[in-house]
Amino acid sequence: MDFQDQDTVGDNRYLVKPLYKAAQVLRTVCQSPTALTLKDITELCEIPKSTVYRYLYTMQKLDMIAHDPRSETYSPGLGLWWLMQTADPFANLRLVGRRQRRKLMKRFNATVSLGVLTGSQILYLEIIECSRSLRMRAQPGARDEVHSTALGKALLAFRPRSQWDALIPEKMVRRTANTIVVRRDLLENLEQVRRNGYAIERGENEDGASCIAAPIIDENGFSVASISVSLPTNQTSDALFSEIVAAVVDTCQIIQSRL
Repeated sequence: MDFQDQDTVGDNRYLVKPLYKAAQVLRTVCQSPTALTLKDITELCEIPKSTVYRYLYTMQKLDMIAHDPRSETYSPGLGLWWLMQTADPFANLRLVGRRQRRKLMKRFNATVSLGVLTGSQILYLEIIECSRSLRMRAQPGARDEVHSTALGKALLAFRPRSQWDALIPEKMVRRTANTIVVRRDLLENLEQVRRNGYAIERGENEDGASCIAAPIIDENGFSVASISVSLPTNQTSDALFSEIVAAVVDTCQIIQSRL
């Protein structure tokens, strides 16, 4: 959800507009693949130039924004990195079990991902690439659909059933010809995932890629994260799938015992 979308959500009586606009400027700078000029930011945010300049100047003082006087451009500042180090709610998840996740990658020469649920999407915390020619479209920090990914299904299936309706998007995007887009079919699939203890998707999120995922469960029996192994569909067999399932479930149990 972007800033424009949020204008229509919630009670705007409590919205602090200057802070809202400053955050919009910061987000615009952070999302750009290249440094931006003052004019660029002004046009992208649709905020008066003098106002944008004051926001940028203030964030420079906090090291949230870096200014290059030679090119007169702005980019994310070092202060953001320090903020992430102290405020990352997933730091422990990233740290615990990293060795086990790398073992999975090496054992199957497959991409291993760690994800969490954020709203009706998954957030990739870590993606360990393998040496296969297959490269996943997602990158760490990116988000993906909960209904089309094994990571998402493993996460959703092990949340209370009362949450499913709220977490499943009203309109499910078809990513490939194999994507489940009928709500009833997805609910049946989630029930099966819950019974099995793991999720499998074959080409539902990316053509030619299959994925096996299992949840990391907290003391209440609810998912806090999930781990997946992804590899080319044409390089898998039922026997290999069974072997990967056992390894992923075992890895998740090791990690949840340490959290």
